[in-house]
Amino acid sequence: MLIVLFACSGPASAQTAGPVPDEPVLSRLVWQTLITLDNANRMNDYAMLHALGSSGFQERNTPASLGAVFQPLREARLDVGRAVLAAPTWYEAPVMLDSRTLRLRGGFEFRPRSLRFDLVFENAGGAWRLHGVSVADLSMDAPR
Repeated sequence: MLIVLFACSGPASAQTAGPVPDEPVLSRLVWQTLITLDNANRMNDYAMLHALGSSGFQERNTPASLGAVFQPLREARLDVGRAVLAAPTWYEAPVMLDSRTLRLRGGFEFRPRSLRFDLVFENAGGAWRLHGVSVADLSMDAPR
């Protein structure tokens, strides 16, 4: 099962990319997002996930539309919150797409189902805001 929701408004800007934040910041961004998504799925209330979003993310998504997008994940009862039990594994190195946009692609190898994520954050006023999210629930027996 794959859920994809990106609010990016076009190709990355030609601005110079800044340095990637350090590992504790990267892990915190992943954990914060996945815990918020897990709570939203459990409560069927996506207001907090919406509130974490960048202005572009919020303009393109309402809490109700987020609920519809994540309905399959919610119905599958995927325990996204278990992500705080381990450090994320990066499938691609974290990268700054431009001076304000950070992309994190990785996952958590749990048995029998692993969790994959592709998260994009926008730095707005010194704070990282969710700009796009993709979450996949994969059976460990499925081909990669």
